[in-house]
Amino acid sequence: MDDILNLSIAEMPGRTFECSCGRTHSVDINRIIVGYDLSSEVFKAAADFKNGSVFLMADDNTYRVYGSTIEKLLLNGGLKLKTFVFKTDHPLVPDERALGRLLVEIGKDTSVIVAVGSGSINDLARILSCKLSIPYMIVCTAPSMDGYASVVSPLIIDGFKTTYEAVYPYAIFADINVLKEAPIEMLHAGFGDIIGKLTALADWELAAQTNGEYYCQTSVKLVRNALGKCIDNAHEIESRDPRAVESIVEALILSGVAMGLVGNSRPASGAEHHMAHYWEMDALAKGEEHPLHGNSVGAAAVVVSSLYELMNERQAINVEVSRPEEIRNLLRMAGANDNPAGLGISRELFKRSVLHAMEVRPRYTIYHPIAKAGLLEQFADILTERFYGAGD
Repeated sequence: MDDILNLSIAEMPGRTFECSCGRTHSVDINRIIVGYDLSSEVFKAAADFKNGSVFLMADDNTYRVYGSTIEKLLLNGGLKLKTFVFKTDHPLVPDERALGRLLVEIGKDTSVIVAVGSGSINDLARILSCKLSIPYMIVCTAPSMDGYASVVSPLIIDGFKTTYEAVYPYAIFADINVLKEAPIEMLHAGFGDIIGKLTALADWELAAQTNGEYYCQTSVKLVRNALGKCIDNAHEIESRDPRAVESIVEALILSGVAMGLVGNSRPASGAEHHMAHYWEMDALAKGEEHPLHGNSVGAAAVVVSSLYELMNERQAINVEVSRPEEIRNLLRMAGANDNPAGLGISRELFKRSVLHAMEVRPRYTIYHPIAKAGLLEQFADILTERFYGAGD
């Protein structure tokens, strides 16, 4: 019934199965390829749409890293192609302005979108694909986030991070030769995003116990299996060991597959993501750059685990969750940041985020029983002193 747990990542696309949770799940992706020297595989997939035009999208960095290679291959193969590259001196923001520019640039005869990049490029391509009913494929350039196989697009609209329903990609290509050369902070970000599942899954179980929310054990096992493999290789991340990089990107993709199975981001996102989003929105409102999302998620997972620990000391929470020091040790083993102060999050912003991150999205997490018990302010003070030291 839950045979998907025994499949390799390459065998999952196109699978439909009756799950022990009572629902029928499908992985509506044509192909997922994780391997080496995959440019020819990208061409073969794009050639499925040769009756129309290919719209290749990237930013300055991703075009230089891999986009130009893909562009030449598609052109040399005789495919009709239009390329658009975002020119920016700052990290690309997936907002209404960027999406509007893509709508202006994409051709009427486009039959497939080929996105070369990671977080922002992927989120923009996915929503563009959804709104225009044009399939898209993602050529990954960094193992930095779990949205490659997701069915949602987090966008910044009117300065707020909002998650929109979207679609699976037609295909995912993760070339380890490219991914292992990504900036080390992006490898750390991917690992941090995966580590965030330790608290996200706890929040989902808590919501199921408390509110009777739908819960899929198969999706949980899928994420936990990927998480375990990633943790086993954590000590090799700093050296860019190909096996460690492969374990990260497979875990990130499987996390997205799990989201697709249940139709939302529950298997991958909980209070730690809300806190990370809060920090990101604060920076955007001030016109400042913020840490990579996955790095924020990793540090926020330590904070959320601390909230579970504090709450358990006062009121039993019947949910198993990794202890804060265990999560910190995993992040340190990978060379990643393990606390909000190290990310540049100010003391004031940190305390404010503990108090208000639950307002980012109406989803039940550990914040809610704490707030209901009237302990949020007290816990915010405790954790602020714990992570930043005694105040003046």
